[in-house]
Amino acid sequence: MKGRRSMTITAIATAILLVPTPAVAATPTTVWSAPGLTAASFSVDGTLALLTVNTSAGGRFEIRQAATGALVRTVTSPEKFTGATISPDRQVVAVTLNDSSSGLTVRTIRLYRASDGAVLRNVRTTATRDLTSVDISSDGRLVAAADRRTYEQGGRVHVHRVADGTTVTVLTTDATTGAVRFSPDGRYLAANVRLVVNGQFASVVRVFRTSDWSTVQTTGVGNLLVRWTPDSTGIWNSTILPGAPTGVQLLAVPGGTVQRSVVLGQYDTVSDVTDDGALVLAGRAAAPRRSLTFTDTVTGQAVTTYDFAGDVFAGDISRDGTLFTYVLNTSGYAVQVARLG
Repeated sequence: MKGRRSMTITAIATAILLVPTPAVAATPTTVWSAPGLTAASFSVDGTLALLTVNTSAGGRFEIRQAATGALVRTVTSPEKFTGATISPDRQVVAVTLNDSSSGLTVRTIRLYRASDGAVLRNVRTTATRDLTSVDISSDGRLVAAADRRTYEQGGRVHVHRVADGTTVTVLTTDATTGAVRFSPDGRYLAANVRLVVNGQFASVVRVFRTSDWSTVQTTGVGNLLVRWTPDSTGIWNSTILPGAPTGVQLLAVPGGTVQRSVVLGQYDTVSDVTDDGALVLAGRAAAPRRSLTFTDTVTGQAVTTYDFAGDVFAGDISRDGTLFTYVLNTSGYAVQVARLG
């Protein structure tokens, strides 16, 4: 989930919009499915889908044609994956994993060549906790992975060169929910950060300049990173505060001006926003997790709500806004790709 192509999202005056009565529940039109897989995202150009799963045998990822589900490549590993992404040019797949082959656990970024599944290199990091988010810059030169802070360790973003695996920088974030995204133009890197505000821990999103890794801006309290706009001029964040409904905000970069703001339901979890900024996809964090909702970011109206017979987890939206992914668990987990609208 990241900015995908060069198009401008029109900024509108800041408004807090309340969500009215949800739209009538519907059933999504399934285009294809992958039983046994547990996560899926689209490539930046929307032509491929990257699917992953962990089993007792280790990790597996599949590359499929987004439109049809036709299998392009399957790669397995004895180590389980903790994160995965495909590069914007579709040439490299980066996964994060725990490598214990030396007898010590080393949090590693493994780079695969997408065309044949060959391992390009293993990038050993200094992470002390699992790397749970990974991204590759638009020019393919840098890879960044975030480990979330637990038990007073971790909370760093590890940036390495793809060509040789050398460390570029390690950024301290202290985030308990790891997330890292390069801007589509490569000028910035956004990451979740944890700060102490008024004596309490608070989640924010910080934007770093990739030329010197200085801080460009830091967002407000309760923010978690969702994605960049395709033109790199803004970031979509979700806002989660105790006892309050989930919010979604589009913030300008640089500057931090709120360009759009929508209020969703309490315990909603924001998964993605369409490239044109028109719709936000959200699921549920609390039981029953059996619905997905697309909400209009201008009017606050719930455009479509999908209900399911089992737990469902929202995924990614394709570049052109015609497809979206989700994972459904009825008799077992399965990735589903459905048509939007």
